[in-house]
Amino acid sequence: MKVSSNLASLLLTAGLAGASEPLPAGLSLIPGPVNGVLIEREGKYLAVYGDPSGRHLTADMVLLTHARRDATWAARGLAQRGAKVVAPEKEAEFLTQPEKFWADLREKRFHDYAQQSTKMPVEAINVSRTVKSGDTIPWTDLSIRVLDTPGYTRGAVSYLMEIGGKKVAFTGDLIRDDGKLQDLFSLQDAIREAKIGGYHGWAGRLGELVASLDRVAAEKPDLLVPLRGPVIREPEAAIRRLQQRIRAVYANYLSVDALRWYFKDEHIRIKARRVLGPDAAIDWMPMAETLPLPPAIIAISNSRLILADDRSGFLVDCGGTGIIDELRKLRAAGKLTSIEHAFVTHYHDDHTDALPALVTEFGAKVHACGSLVNLLERPGDYRLPCLTKNPSPVTAKHRHGDTWRWKEHQLTIYDYPGQTLHHNALLVERDGGWAAFFVGDSFTPSGLDDYCLQNRNFLHEGQGFFRCLDLLEKLPAGCFLLNQHVDPAFRFSPAQVSRMRETLRQRIPLLNELLPFDDPNYGLDEGWAVLHPYRSSARAGESAQIALRIMNHSPRARTFHAVVRTPEGLRVTGAETVRIAPHTDGALTLTAEIPRDTHAGLQVITADVSWEGAELREWAEAVIEVVR
Repeated sequence: MKVSSNLASLLLTAGLAGASEPLPAGLSLIPGPVNGVLIEREGKYLAVYGDPSGRHLTADMVLLTHARRDATWAARGLAQRGAKVVAPEKEAEFLTQPEKFWADLREKRFHDYAQQSTKMPVEAINVSRTVKSGDTIPWTDLSIRVLDTPGYTRGAVSYLMEIGGKKVAFTGDLIRDDGKLQDLFSLQDAIREAKIGGYHGWAGRLGELVASLDRVAAEKPDLLVPLRGPVIREPEAAIRRLQQRIRAVYANYLSVDALRWYFKDEHIRIKARRVLGPDAAIDWMPMAETLPLPPAIIAISNSRLILADDRSGFLVDCGGTGIIDELRKLRAAGKLTSIEHAFVTHYHDDHTDALPALVTEFGAKVHACGSLVNLLERPGDYRLPCLTKNPSPVTAKHRHGDTWRWKEHQLTIYDYPGQTLHHNALLVERDGGWAAFFVGDSFTPSGLDDYCLQNRNFLHEGQGFFRCLDLLEKLPAGCFLLNQHVDPAFRFSPAQVSRMRETLRQRIPLLNELLPFDDPNYGLDEGWAVLHPYRSSARAGESAQIALRIMNHSPRARTFHAVVRTPEGLRVTGAETVRIAPHTDGALTLTAEIPRDTHAGLQVITADVSWEGAELREWAEAVIEVVR
């Protein structure tokens, strides 16, 4: 497959190659999907980031700021031809031993709560030297200083040098353009001082990134040369602008943060101060009204049991065998005769791990709708947070809005993309009594449960939380909400629903200022382009079917192009382009052919994705387990 060569990267907009001022003598910029820099001294060459053009055959040394493959591909050719590679000490192993990461991923992708970005290297690059803050690298007459600048990745560094009377900082993905970030999903991480784990750390490294920007600013560089985007000729202004944009987005996010209910105010203030500063004040939405559960709804860990008058049961979620133990106790006590049905709010392992055991013991019919159905039945096909290894057949497959009767209850199921894209909700109306809306993990009394960016929370009107909020306004009068992690039921006022919607609407222009794409969802949704299934198996001499699934977040139709990159010997055939309407998804159907002499084991394939003015190399990934 090939992509048209005239596609310049979105990341190389006007002003990169044709800057108004010349660069320092001896420093050349190589445009491409990422920037490359060549520094010439005494007939020798030093490269920063690599050579995206592939035209320069040799260099003495290549400086890498982080290890992600969507950046380091540009250094691979130079390294193979003898250039010494310098890489951050904390990330060098990803470059030198990628096979270890991929072997470990067989198991680690299940029950994954660390939530690190997926763009790990596939091919090894030999690293000659590792560096950390304070190190100095001598090269010809230059002395190159190293600065730790974590943020976009955990172990990133920047390099500073004096060239032609100018202090130049090579800052990787720390900053780009006039003060933007490449994306936010790459910053998902734990916030240890607030005792918040990786799954709950929405852009958790923003604090580190803001501090790294301060560190670079303190050096007073004349120029910043980022990994992507034009040379930054007013570093101080761009850095301050980026910090202001980050703080505006983060303050908006925290104001309706569902995590406040669980972690309480001081923990949220701790994470706020890391980004917003020591005097951070958060304009929190007031907590929702809470109320006790009706007697017919029984809390069992993070499941809820609805009891009918005849003592038969309808279970919402089943994430652990301890829940089944409690059901046995209720049955032994004569309070429960059967579990006839189980509804699944979403795919996370703490809501689904024990579903197969529940079905085996009680014979419950499993209900779900929308994209959740396939994910429950084939979890191994996905790379998502909190993934169970236990497939669960969905015996009652519904469409959005289906309604049915169960005993003295009217039930309506909804495709409800709140906490995750693959999420359902269930409205239960008891005859002559209460109405309850089981929202899974989508809300708590303090707001929106969108604290893991890898969950894929779309920020489009009519999708994501906008859709969820719209449905809240259509519920029966007096209906209460149930999140099984929250002990009481709760209910938002119309003003609170309006405030959450308005907060999301205000977030969109703030993110447009912060992120470089024509729609901010590209910087929130790492899964906008994925190879599916994520894992498949095939015998040597056979083939595997794969699709490149693309969500067009743009406000207009776009034509997407693909280049699939495979290990030596494998061959992929199929469509090269697909045109997709705005705010909808599409796919390219591919066939991976496995030669007969292929050794057993993992084969990792990646896909470049490009569209009008943009190209992202080695962006999507899938693994094929070859068996013999």
